[in-house]
Amino acid sequence: EYSPEQKIAWVRRMRRLVYIILILITIISVVAIIAAYITLPVNKLKADIPGRRYEWARDCNQKLEWWQTGVIYQIYPRSFQDTNGDGVGDLRGIIQRLDYLEKIGIKTVWLSPVYKSPMKDFGYDVSDYYDIDPLFGNLRDFDDLMKAMTNRSLKLIMDFVPNHTSDLNQWFIDSANKSNGKDGWYMWADPKANSPGPVNTSYPNNWVSVFSGSMWTYNTKRQQFYLHQFLKEQPDLNYSNPEVVQASYDVLSFWLTRGVDGFRFDAIKHVFENPRLPNEVRNPNYQVGKPPYNTLIHNETTDFPPLHQLCKDWRKVIDKYSTSQKPRFTVGEAYDPIQEIMKYYGTNGDEFNFPFNFFLLSLGDFTGTNVNKTVEDWMSHAPKCSWPNWVVGNHDNNRISKRRGNQYVRAVNAINLLLPGTPTTYYGEEINMQHVDIDLSQAKDPFALQNPTIYKTVGRDPERTPMQWNSSANAGFTAQGVTPWLPLANDSSTRNVYAQWNDTRSDLSWYRALIKLRSAHKSFKYPGYQAIMATEDVYAFLRYHHDDTNAYLVVANLGVKTTVDLSVVSDAGLVVLSSTYHKAGNIALSHVELSVGE
Repeated sequence: EYSPEQKIAWVRRMRRLVYIILILITIISVVAIIAAYITLPVNKLKADIPGRRYEWARDCNQKLEWWQTGVIYQIYPRSFQDTNGDGVGDLRGIIQRLDYLEKIGIKTVWLSPVYKSPMKDFGYDVSDYYDIDPLFGNLRDFDDLMKAMTNRSLKLIMDFVPNHTSDLNQWFIDSANKSNGKDGWYMWADPKANSPGPVNTSYPNNWVSVFSGSMWTYNTKRQQFYLHQFLKEQPDLNYSNPEVVQASYDVLSFWLTRGVDGFRFDAIKHVFENPRLPNEVRNPNYQVGKPPYNTLIHNETTDFPPLHQLCKDWRKVIDKYSTSQKPRFTVGEAYDPIQEIMKYYGTNGDEFNFPFNFFLLSLGDFTGTNVNKTVEDWMSHAPKCSWPNWVVGNHDNNRISKRRGNQYVRAVNAINLLLPGTPTTYYGEEINMQHVDIDLSQAKDPFALQNPTIYKTVGRDPERTPMQWNSSANAGFTAQGVTPWLPLANDSSTRNVYAQWNDTRSDLSWYRALIKLRSAHKSFKYPGYQAIMATEDVYAFLRYHHDDTNAYLVVANLGVKTTVDLSVVSDAGLVVLSSTYHKAGNIALSHVELSVGE
């Protein structure tokens, strides 16, 4: 038996022992927490990150214009929205869909041609530069479109087609008749002397049209050939004639006065030819199955020297209409080697604001290594303070899903929208519209019709099918019972704007999130860029700006499922967006797992 005093002493000893144990547990726990915290990856950029860097220099204009901060959205008018029940899109249809464009974050619309035209090349054969084709509406409709866009702070870029007109243009009719002073407005040449064949095939030289066949067509009235780099219904204007140059100025001024914000200059490299008309050299690398145009090297018919002075003169005309409240914009279209393309920036930016960059669009093998090299080529060749831009789809090339694979469309859109500079989106890319196989019997594109043996290769109808708005008949593009001008995709009832709008994991939601991200941070608005990783599968780059609290690491998997180590940038990173929606919160960058196309 313990005495009461002994019991009390024992209890006190036990209490002290418990207190000591609790204190030891607490100390051990605190040490463990501190140790764990110290060993957690840190979301902080490391010093001296390897990789080529490009920045917007301090002495470049830090006040960005509208064409530098937004996304250009190309609308092919025939295929966007029909409102009058003829199966072809129109200007009223575009007005009807402006709310949609505004909601997904689009600020600028580029409109493919809507001028009056016999539509041999769907508007790129202009019969009247001063009017709207009735298929699309009229000038009042155009003015209403301009007003509706202005009210929403949206910008409109028109397509200008300077190289050629329609053969039904009054200018060409007068030139063929040698009347109204337009004798020398087009490129005319006599039949080749001492030719053994009939006069109408005694071509002045061996030049081949872009759409195949001779670049020359005989006109019986003048008993001469006229030049057409494209269709025979698209005769080339003669820009060696000052009157033609002035006429082009007048056309630009007409639309600028109506409020147009800028122009995309079509097929710009074709405007001048060698006036001596020498034969072009055969292409030793021609591959059978390619378009006949590729049989020659076109040194005499593209990028001929007077071109760049004309581009500067066009820019001067447009700049006269540019104000601080309404700055105007120009972009040139040319598929050329990079050294030639860079010339279109001009001297100190006095030609186009930028020439379209088609190198990602035309890239054959879309690997991380090749994409990185393509970006590097553009950024390293570009003149100081010249603005970059990127294009991954348009009306002349198959849909992204066809060229890159359906599972990589989100990655391609992310690259396009998050690289430094201005991206261009072709309508429907935001919902991942698919390539639509068009049978030759249904084909409308003259490029396909004039090359029936390779129409599946050269035809452009598959990327021009109607926009898919909802699951109703004709996908909401035109009324039920109306036959659209081109067939709709088979999946239009499920792949459409309405079906994807409220689906937070849809292609459209992903696209909207990308635009929201690039619009919210200076790191994406200004061209701060650093290449981080380029492998066969993965392309990774960093976007940053000295005023931004955060830098953004963009990682795209263009190959198979893989794991990469990106800890050269930081130990950890906070996931802002993921195309698979499987990642969230902080992740260690030493072991980043990437799904196919993530």
